[in-house]
Amino acid sequence: MIDPTGPLPPTVYWRRRALAAGGAVAALVLVVWLVGALTGRGEQVPDATPVAAGSSSPPPQAETPAPPSSSSTTPPPPPPAVEPPEPTPPPGPPQPCDDANISVKAEVEKASYPAGEQVGFKILVSNTGPLPCAKEIGRAVRELVVTSVDGATRLWSSNDCFNTGGSEVRVMQPGEVFDFGIKWRGSTSEPGCAKHTRLGPGDYLLTARVAGKASDPVVFRMT
Repeated sequence: MIDPTGPLPPTVYWRRRALAAGGAVAALVLVVWLVGALTGRGEQVPDATPVAAGSSSPPPQAETPAPPSSSSTTPPPPPPAVEPPEPTPPPGPPQPCDDANISVKAEVEKASYPAGEQVGFKILVSNTGPLPCAKEIGRAVRELVVTSVDGATRLWSSNDCFNTGGSEVRVMQPGEVFDFGIKWRGSTSEPGCAKHTRLGPGDYLLTARVAGKASDPVVFRMT
């Protein structure tokens, strides 16, 4: 089997054997290359670039519930205040006014007057109670009094020189104000209007009285 036999020269047969062996070797090399190429495509090559330690994503943390907003904890507004019903007057005529529900005030039209000018005074009477009531507020029970600034000396009274007779009962509604005015000449007076003396510059007090109830004194000045 080693030595070629046949009608052709031996060199022909050796040449044929060499070509066949070379073709077999080339085919074997081609098969090995194809197998290697197909195997390399199926594998993934890892990234050779190192990843920094700080760039790794931290593990997810549990979400902290947000605190409730202030609006959710605000208490509801209080209900609107209900005003009590107004008292109903008893049947029949109004009852006499309680002195505690009567307000008396003295008023001077200006804080300062030149000597010789008439001074304007007023008495203000009002019902501060919740119901209408009846009150005697006539000249017999009304009085304006001027005193020294310390209140110790009585200088003038509206009842010294004016008629104080007659009655004046008024039904006073809640909050209603009655005012009575008079002019003072700046002189003293005595009961019966017997003597008058012109007062000089200085500070004086005016007080109003109605049915024995007196107002707070008011200071005024004559220059």
